Amino acid sequence: MRLLQLQLGAEGSGASEALDFHPMVTVVSGLDAATRERVVAAVAALPRGLDPGMKGMIEAHGVLFDLTVENLALLGLDGDLDPVIRREDLPHGEAAATETPEPAPAVSAEQFLASTPEGRYPELDDVRRKQRSARETLSILREAAERARRDHADAAAALRRARLAVEEANGRRAADPDEAARLLDDVLFDPPDSSGAKSREEIEARRDDVAARLARVEQGLAELASLDTRPIEVLVDAIRNPAPAELVPSERANRIADEFVALQQQVDAFEAELEAQGRGTASALQAVEAARAELAAAERAMQKPSLTPEDVAELESAHEEVLEAEAKVSGRLRRGGSKRLEEAMAAQQAILDRVGYPTWSAYVMGASLLGIDPIAEERLERARLDLDAADAHWAQVAADIEANPQHRALLDRLEAVYLEAFDLLGGDDEQDDLENALRNLRVPKGEVTQEELVDALAYQLELVGLSLGPSHNVDRVLMAADAFLAEVSALSGRIAELQAERDELQVEMSDATHALETFDAVERTASDTTIDLTDRAAASPVDAPSADELAAEVQRATEDEASYAEQLEARLALVDAATQVEALASSRVMRMAGQLAGSEAVPTAAPAAADGGGAVVGPDGETTSLHEAIEFYLLARLAAQRAVSFSGSVPLLVDDALAGLDPAVVRSLLDRLERMSEAVQIIYLSDDPQIADWVASVGIQRAAVVTAPHQFA
Repeated sequence: MRLLQLQLGAEGSGASEALDFHPMVTVVSGLDAATRERVVAAVAALPRGLDPGMKGMIEAHGVLFDLTVENLALLGLDGDLDPVIRREDLPHGEAAATETPEPAPAVSAEQFLASTPEGRYPELDDVRRKQRSARETLSILREAAERARRDHADAAAALRRARLAVEEANGRRAADPDEAARLLDDVLFDPPDSSGAKSREEIEARRDDVAARLARVEQGLAELASLDTRPIEVLVDAIRNPAPAELVPSERANRIADEFVALQQQVDAFEAELEAQGRGTASALQAVEAARAELAAAERAMQKPSLTPEDVAELESAHEEVLEAEAKVSGRLRRGGSKRLEEAMAAQQAILDRVGYPTWSAYVMGASLLGIDPIAEERLERARLDLDAADAHWAQVAADIEANPQHRALLDRLEAVYLEAFDLLGGDDEQDDLENALRNLRVPKGEVTQEELVDALAYQLELVGLSLGPSHNVDRVLMAADAFLAEVSALSGRIAELQAERDELQVEMSDATHALETFDAVERTASDTTIDLTDRAAASPVDAPSADELAAEVQRATEDEASYAEQLEARLALVDAATQVEALASSRVMRMAGQLAGSEAVPTAAPAAADGGGAVVGPDGETTSLHEAIEFYLLARLAAQRAVSFSGSVPLLVDDALAGLDPAVVRSLLDRLERMSEAVQIIYLSDDPQIADWVASVGIQRAAVVTAPHQFA
């Protein structure tokens, strides 16, 4: 809804006392205190549907209404919204006059990118390449989507022709070639009240007319395409509706597995070559281990066995059994005594073997007998010599490895791969099959964080003039994006209308092209056919397709149209994904360029501001400039007033709220209000000359100064 006029005088007074408003931005000056309060009260009454206290005129959806309570109720205005912004409503309004504008950076990110050649910063070159790749991919996918759109239009045109042909066939059948041509023309264009076949010139004229209309629509789309809201819409949707995490094989893990396998093969080949030369690490280590085992066994053979009291008691008991058996055998000479003696001696020997003594005599004499065993001593000496030789051989092999840079490099790289793999697997170093563990590792598919999406959205908003400053959180960025999308929603609707009209015109163009091709085919057939007028019955009429053939054609056309529709939908989904990738890549480039530009810039001290006048601390503890805080406050108020009822928005009245701010800040905020005025009418009450100068710079098409009670100044 727009407020077009207020009658400042009493009822019945002249038109000279009417205060007229620009439908977008109006700066009202020359009001005394009482009249100002009346205007403020009248605007404040609009969203509530109350009596404004004066007559006037409003407009909603192109229809003019008198400003009455009844008409406000008719428009559904009965809310509790305050459409007036006063100076004390702004963040830290009382201290705003002391704010000093923040110094602009010495070099912007765009300037830094334009002046920085390739090769100076490798990390910047990398993100630049990714940005170029993303833009090229997006361009290719957009072209593919346009081709899919044209193919779908052709398929839709073919389906329409097939259905019209079925309708004509069900109504009547052609009797002669002329009638067939007329029916063909009806199928192609379906003209009302057609009395005969169209000529080629008429078909070409129809095609040229469609082509001209299509060119105008394409031109309109090209003009509106300068404000592309698709990246903003895609990023907002990605932030609010994140896709579920899909687990996919880890590219890094597979890369490490490939390198691990390759290094293992190289090391195995090198080891095989060394083994063939007798200098292999595997055989050298085996020899060392075998020599150590033999030495340990020889040393144990030279040591006195250690017996427990139980072993001693058991051994002596067994020896007493042997002595008793010997006494019985020698005293009585019985046959059975010999067998008992053998069993007793066998039991004693088993115990001796278990405790480590070869004979009972060795047990009685202890370690002295073992120490003078020449065989055990020789074995021990030989084991010591073999171990020394094995250690020397291993030392030589290790020295050869250290002296061979290729082998050393392979082993060092293999160790580094092991460490990287264990880190990727969560520190698990007990992997029996490291390659298989790496191949089976799954990670979330989406690697884009919400912070990156928010940065990309902030960058896209900056491209359309909504600068959010160096610090921003997700809520503020989404609020700014919502306000911008609400502002340009009418423009987006017009773009959608033009796109729908373009699709219809492309279908008509396909029809016209098909008609010309069919017309040429009919003419060629007629020129090659000789009709015998004496035998009209022998003349071959144009063969009309049967009902089954027409039905089959409709079925084929329907399937083709559905297939192309699915293809178009898939192409558009890819365009959305590529749009998000390109937005992220551009955001990363600008962020890195800004960081590099800041690191090169000479820091300058910011001018001091009065207490509370230079910054605002939000509820989340984040500090922002006063300029940003006021800007976000205005955006929030505009968004709240955009859709009060089905009548749309209500005017926003600013009661000289920006007085006292720095002139550059005021102009920036007024520019923001002016851009939003297509969605919400702005009425600004002020006598400040700089406000009038700003209106003059904007132009009468967008804003005007009204000096009460006269017309536009």
